[in-house]
Amino acid sequence: MTITTTSSAVPQAKKQRKPWIDNLRGLAMILILLGHTEIYYRGEIVNYNIYAVDCLIIFFFLSGYLMYRETEFNLKNKVKSVLRYIVLPYFIFTIALALPKSIVYGASLDIKETARDIIMGNGSWFVAALALSELIFSTVLYLSKKNITCLWATAIIAFPLSIYMSYSPMPLFWQVDNALQALLFITIGYSCHKYEAILDKYNKPLTIILLFAILLLLKWLEYIYGAKMIVWRIDINNYPLFLADTIVCAIMMTMIFKRLPDFPLLNWTGRHTLVYYFFCGGVPLLTSKLLMRIGMPYNGNYLFILAAFALVYPITSALVWVVYRYLPFTVGKWKSRV
Repeated sequence: MTITTTSSAVPQAKKQRKPWIDNLRGLAMILILLGHTEIYYRGEIVNYNIYAVDCLIIFFFLSGYLMYRETEFNLKNKVKSVLRYIVLPYFIFTIALALPKSIVYGASLDIKETARDIIMGNGSWFVAALALSELIFSTVLYLSKKNITCLWATAIIAFPLSIYMSYSPMPLFWQVDNALQALLFITIGYSCHKYEAILDKYNKPLTIILLFAILLLLKWLEYIYGAKMIVWRIDINNYPLFLADTIVCAIMMTMIFKRLPDFPLLNWTGRHTLVYYFFCGGVPLLTSKLLMRIGMPYNGNYLFILAAFALVYPITSALVWVVYRYLPFTVGKWKSRV
């Protein structure tokens, strides 16, 4: 949940923030929360390909966008930033939530197995993949002296490697397969920022309409051909459609949100997506269990999903607010900033 420093889910310094980025991240996070609410309350209703995969990829895309700087790149500072704002929260939250998660899922807590999963990066696949992909990209960025050709060469080599690794029967160390896959989208985001002045010339309503029409066509083709586009664990059976869909959607949404005004609710959500991501499974699950216990199971009307989400979103937001207000050290900050 993109999770800067320069990360897609870690806040930048206030003076550097671009509202459209936080708005877009906020929308992506809300849709992920909605998807999890649907899954835990009823099971998948809206096909995963419709929006879930695009939301996840947008975070990696924005992470790359935020990595671009015209000034000299400082690898040491970036590594410190990733460790402080992504890796530290990963360990704090995965450890702290281990027992509550086992209770909610009705399973016994195996301390040894849980510790192994957390150390291996299985406690939160997205956060682990984001951290590793940013570290790999940053290293290449530094060693190549920000050479765009080297960045693209690395991404193009890494992508088929991620496909090969995805056949592993077990999750890999720190989700290296997803991290290598993410390098391509980080590179695209980085390139879009580097050449932003050129790309912005094409940010017109007609361009957006054209991209939307292409995206609808791609979604239709995915339905016709039964495309699987599951990002974790990687289960993709049509990579041309996967790449076309996610890239077109990321660029289209960037163009749209650059043209929109700031939305305070989306903006606030977008500035706190990392902690939202840690809660985006447990809160929907607990809410769904509560609704079913009081005699409100899903009855085939999607309004029930929306009603459940109307509880999930404010509850999750309240928990996120508490974390940033009273426990800022858990997200690498020493002062409360909400």
